[in-house]
Amino acid sequence: MNKLLLLLSFTPLLFANVIGGIAITVDDETITLYEIRQEQEITKQSIKQTVDMLIRSKLEQIEAKKRHITISNQDVLDDLRKMAEQNNMTLPQLFEAMSSARNLSESQTKEKTREKLLKNKLFNAIAMSEMEEPTDEEVEEYYNLHLKEYQAPKSIDVIVYTSQDKQALEQKISNPMMHLPQVKTENASLETAKINPRLAQLLIKTEDSHFTPVLPQGGTNGHMAFYILSKNEINTPPLELIRDQVENKIMEANREHILNDHFQRMRVNADIKILRLPE
Repeated sequence: MNKLLLLLSFTPLLFANVIGGIAITVDDETITLYEIRQEQEITKQSIKQTVDMLIRSKLEQIEAKKRHITISNQDVLDDLRKMAEQNNMTLPQLFEAMSSARNLSESQTKEKTREKLLKNKLFNAIAMSEMEEPTDEEVEEYYNLHLKEYQAPKSIDVIVYTSQDKQALEQKISNPMMHLPQVKTENASLETAKINPRLAQLLIKTEDSHFTPVLPQGGTNGHMAFYILSKNEINTPPLELIRDQVENKIMEANREHILNDHFQRMRVNADIKILRLPE
């Protein structure tokens, strides 16, 4: 009897601690203060942006459950292996790259991949029935309005920094004048059409006189980073060369519009309670 009374006396306290950790409820789903802080740590977004994103994510999970859409652990591993192969990396190197570039642990990378796959599967189920192929007029109009998006340099002059010692490479990047024998440098001119497309996009997006994030050196246990010197012969390819790319952009925009409408309606009808937010 005394043990029962003792247990009951602790129950309100334990229950209060659980409730204290819950920041938001979305129907029967919960978002904790920890989740908000953790997502902010990764995305560096404001509390409002983070909360909106997490609420949307919970609505997506609710919709996926209704439609019996799931992603297996094998699906996650297969997608990660495919991503690693596309970047000429091993799986451990990919996890290390995600840690360097986005500050994600291996478990967080797997969880983000699961979320991505679930979203794609869910979004296809929601949007594909309403999607239509863009007309020639729509493609031409989009291309003319977004010419700058398709501009690309023919080549990029860089300094390539490589090292087996990641910490030494990061020190060199923070202070390029520092002499570190563990870090090798080499000037190179890279033709964007001949290098890995993902690397090309990273180099194009990195501003001149800036470093890229530290990346695994393909096929080795080493690390590398690129310092952008200049981008050369910037031009816009003719529409016929990139028609598929433009059509995909239009389809993506249409899909986003359909999905935003769908989840906005869900949000209006959902029982959402904001109990507390991080200070």
